[in-house]
Amino acid sequence: MIIIKKILLVLLLALIFAFPNVISGQQGQQNQNQINTQNTGEEKQLQVTTQEQENLGEQKEGLQTRNQAAVQNMSIVAQKVQELLQTRTSGGIGEQVRKIAQEQDQAQTQIQEQINKIESRKDSLKSLIGSDFGAIKNLERLLEQNRLRIQELEQLQNQLVDNAELTTVQETIQALVQENTSLQELINTEEKTASLFGWLFRLFVR
Repeated sequence: MIIIKKILLVLLLALIFAFPNVISGQQGQQNQNQINTQNTGEEKQLQVTTQEQENLGEQKEGLQTRNQAAVQNMSIVAQKVQELLQTRTSGGIGEQVRKIAQEQDQAQTQIQEQINKIESRKDSLKSLIGSDFGAIKNLERLLEQNRLRIQELEQLQNQLVDNAELTTVQETIQALVQENTSLQELINTEEKTASLFGWLFRLFVR
């Protein structure tokens, strides 16, 4: 398996080095086609170009919206987690809730780090090798951990007697569910990003 991966990597590097020449050839062909059809298809060409730009703009706008939703939900979760950490309940169920809150506090930092990795990849690089599949995989793992903590909080909330603490736990659960939804949408969008060699780089992600 390791030998196969090395062979694939060598082939990929060869293709990447050859890619600029391919692009140049494609651009030359495109330019020639535009000259040949300049007098007969300028209006049609303009319409196609405008549509492509609009589609690209819509994709970027959709991704930005998902990123903003994820960040906003993360902020709400962080706030609720801090409220849980500041509770003064001692012993029993209260301590279990605080332990989960501490774990979630650490998870929020890791989630933000993975989102930063995804957002830092330039569009030109994405179109060539795809999104940061390692960061996506880490996000999926953190997402599953979030689900487990939600289940733990749901079990503990039925045993809480302090109304204020119960309300905070319920609000935290709701915030976590919303965060998971926005993160899953972000993951789905990134996985659908069109790229030339993304399928190959995905093979190297464990």
